Amino acid sequence: MNRSICIALSLILSVVAAACLYEIQSVHSPAVASPGLDAFVPEGALLYIEAKDFAGLLRDWNNSPEKATWLESDDHTVFSQSRLFLRLHRFFERFEKAAGVPANTSFAVQAAGEESALALYDIGKLEFVYVSRLHSTGFVHSDLWKSRNKLQPRSAAGTPFYLGRDDESGHVVGFAVAGDYLVLSTREDLIVRTLQLINKQPERSLHQEAWFTTAWAAAPQSPGDLRMVLDLKRISMERHFTSYWIQQNISEMEGYTAAICDLYREGSTYREERVLLRKAMDQESTQSEHPETISTLLAALPEDHGFYRVRIAAPDAVLSTLQESIMAPLDRSPGVQHQAPQVVLTSGEVGSASDLETRLDVPLVRGDGADSNSPALRRLLENTGTFAFLEVQGTHPNVDGVLLTTPTLLVMAASQPWDRNAVQQAIRAQLAPHLSTSGLGLQWKQVNEAEGWFELDGLHPLQIAVRDKLLYVSTQPEMLQAALQSHATPRQQPNVTYIAGFNHTRERENFYKLSKTIDSTPESTSTWGTPTPKFFSRNIAGLSQTLARLDSEEIVEREESGRVLQTVTFRWSQ
Repeated sequence: MNRSICIALSLILSVVAAACLYEIQSVHSPAVASPGLDAFVPEGALLYIEAKDFAGLLRDWNNSPEKATWLESDDHTVFSQSRLFLRLHRFFERFEKAAGVPANTSFAVQAAGEESALALYDIGKLEFVYVSRLHSTGFVHSDLWKSRNKLQPRSAAGTPFYLGRDDESGHVVGFAVAGDYLVLSTREDLIVRTLQLINKQPERSLHQEAWFTTAWAAAPQSPGDLRMVLDLKRISMERHFTSYWIQQNISEMEGYTAAICDLYREGSTYREERVLLRKAMDQESTQSEHPETISTLLAALPEDHGFYRVRIAAPDAVLSTLQESIMAPLDRSPGVQHQAPQVVLTSGEVGSASDLETRLDVPLVRGDGADSNSPALRRLLENTGTFAFLEVQGTHPNVDGVLLTTPTLLVMAASQPWDRNAVQQAIRAQLAPHLSTSGLGLQWKQVNEAEGWFELDGLHPLQIAVRDKLLYVSTQPEMLQAALQSHATPRQQPNVTYIAGFNHTRERENFYKLSKTIDSTPESTSTWGTPTPKFFSRNIAGLSQTLARLDSEEIVEREESGRVLQTVTFRWSQ
């Protein structure tokens, strides 16, 4: 989904160079309304994108500092060596052979009109239809129009079009100018059907498909600068999509039939409105029975934070978050090995330097995950009816002033008041097998009598505080105290089940420092012998530096009957 125009265009710049992006439903005067461009797109598309002013968006992108920075970044270097990029490059080469003109940025600029639409029919073959409304005669001076004499002249619905073919690969490129519209496609039948729709001849359009009309009806009345509609039922099963979709949450996406997304550019704020339509079998809403809980948890959010999220969740999900964000850093047990050990054949040497880390004076503790640890913590969450949590993180300088630490705060909401003694006993039972053989370092002591919070007396930082139906657990006392003393005004969030935010301005410099430590390994090289940029300190950091003007991001998710509504807000610095 589009995060912002800069992010979206940066990730698919090569596809833009093929002049196959966006569209919007065009509306002229109230007296005579022109049909939306989706009425000219044949049925069968997996994905449909539209723009009010594609030429303007492309111009903004080409002139943006983000584009210049990204092209010079390590992130772009890694992307240009990826299998996906090589497949796109091969597609552009075949496109150029078939069309007789290079598929580059200049070509995209020449083919870009104002109201424009792209419909993608095959992800692997990149079969698409692009329709753009041309409001000037500038296209007649374009390289594509000049190359028409090299192509085969055809006709459909009384409109001439031109077709080129790469004999070696069989790749096809066709284009036509029908009135005010430029039509470009990589399939002959698609360009024929598009011309039939433009000339109002019998043909089924995308707008007549049930999934499309249902998604369109669920969208905001006023389309954004960009609008994207997806047939998730088909996309989630498409093998090319499942291979390249980096989030790898395909099973979750299979629970939806379609989605529609609008991006609004409002000064220094970009706002994305998403609607995801659930399958009939997944119509049950997860709407909270305690609508004020999100606001209550947000009121505990410390002012100085890097990342936060508030989520309505079952006790199992809360327990999983507690163990991963709070308990896991304290759990030194090796866990269960699910893969066969590596066998290294040597010349007879016994032992290695790594064996010095193996303890011989303590019993080996084996853990099988959440259920193998103390069941007291699970029972506690279930008995109190835990149903929501606030998680807060943020990088801070360590006490030595050199290294960084990433403390975590978790605030859990329950339907019953928390029993402080039961909480302390459950946490001790959870940590005892991993941190102590005689209970040393696992005694609770009250640190601040006025605030009423407690911490372990050992070397491992862990603090708790109970406030009626809220349980605070933290790995840093300052973060816990900031949450307890927070005076944030509760924000009314009706029907909200999830909200999260990320402060990029606060975190990015610390990320660069931390990632250099994480990546402090010898330089690796690619197959061609070229140094491969390290993943965190150069690759991911390169993307962060490209988007240096991005100040923060926030997502709010709401549940309605059969629909998930998401609002994603990007705030940019001036």
